[in-house]
Amino acid sequence: MKRINKKKVLVSVFALSLVGSTTAAEFIYKPASPIEIASDLQKIEGGQLDRYHKPFEIQRLSENVYWVSVSYYNVTVIVGQNSVLLIDAPMWGGKRVLDAIKTITDKPLSAIVYSHSHADHVGGVGEIIEELGNRVIDLYATEEVRNSFIAHKMNMPEPTKIISNRINFEGHDIKVNKTLIGHASDNTIFLIKDGNRKILHAVDIVHPDQLEFRNFSLAEDPILYQNDIDTLLSMDWDVMVTGHSNLGYKEDVKFLQGYISDIRKYLHEGFKTTNLHDHLKSDVPFEWYDSYSREVIDYAYRLLSKKYRLGREKEFDINARTHIDVYLWEMISRGLTP
Repeated sequence: MKRINKKKVLVSVFALSLVGSTTAAEFIYKPASPIEIASDLQKIEGGQLDRYHKPFEIQRLSENVYWVSVSYYNVTVIVGQNSVLLIDAPMWGGKRVLDAIKTITDKPLSAIVYSHSHADHVGGVGEIIEELGNRVIDLYATEEVRNSFIAHKMNMPEPTKIISNRINFEGHDIKVNKTLIGHASDNTIFLIKDGNRKILHAVDIVHPDQLEFRNFSLAEDPILYQNDIDTLLSMDWDVMVTGHSNLGYKEDVKFLQGYISDIRKYLHEGFKTTNLHDHLKSDVPFEWYDSYSREVIDYAYRLLSKKYRLGREKEFDINARTHIDVYLWEMISRGLTP
């Protein structure tokens, strides 16, 4: 009897999931390794539920940079000459991130960077500080992140170092990018060059190996979010720490770019075939727009389903309508309808 090659099956399944996108990449799925540096297009094998229940996973990305996954969240660990810098610390996962760092190096954690002010990604900073016995560490953030903590009255440890263009950390020159703000107005992207590897830490923009969370991870500005996707593709980087799910590559970004483009194309067609005046049947304007928008969304959903639902039925059925709804109202409000 011929044996099934599990690795080939994993590769083929995800290649199938990229049908209709600009590329069908053959990703390589292997167990996470804190020792072996991930090769190009290498991802971490295992499902989301399996990953959620593990204490942590570690994948080495370069000589001094590591991807660490805690439940459904992932962070970047940078080992410097004398100590460690951590980018993000997920809520309820602070202690496990510390445990993971201790398996990587004996060097102490001396700095944490806030990527943005969403507590699910940075809410574990306080827990880490407590685990360290309230030892003083540097807390880096942009002015926008600090101001968001204050404006939203968040109970977060206050940043001690305000950053703008770069972070110089023990031999590492980390570039700071504050222009990709479709997800959140304070979202911060970090580019780390370590040897010949260029690692991007960009949270909540792309969720590799799956469709995006509802409303594209609650994107504050969907048009700017789409622009961010284009910007990511124009940047020079090799592998991305995405905040959720798996390692990310430009092939993942291209898939998302095509998905959003199709949503807007199908909505454009839906607007052309739907007449608002056909829905003026009551004295309640909200009812007009609700009925009209549902007809346009249904039209786009049918077309999107034909192209993207196969092989990802559950996540498509949960999230796809929210993706269409976000762009319908954004296109209307920005005057982008035909």
